[in-house]
Amino acid sequence: MKTIIATLVLVLASATAQANTKIDQQSYCFSYASMVKSIAAWRDQGMSPEKTLELMRGVKGISPQEKKDAINAVYFDKSLANARGTALEDQTRSHCLANKSK
Repeated sequence: MKTIIATLVLVLASATAQANTKIDQQSYCFSYASMVKSIAAWRDQGMSPEKTLELMRGVKGISPQEKKDAINAVYFDKSLANARGTALEDQTRSHCLANKSK
């Protein structure tokens, strides 16, 4: 079930990002936060970082380096070891919006 939900979130984020290659700040942060939530779900299911990066390639509007950095943070930053779900998504989006508005 978690795989299906994570895939749907990724598809939604990808479709949203594909609608406008140069997405605005709010759309970027929503897409980025959804991507981070999906990364955490796949980490929790035991998927390798490499496979996760392959799945993230379809997400438009987020650079390849930002995808790699997000994967590395979610998989290897000890402070994010227990981060997941909607709480992680909301926190990531809020942080992104705060940083983008500066």
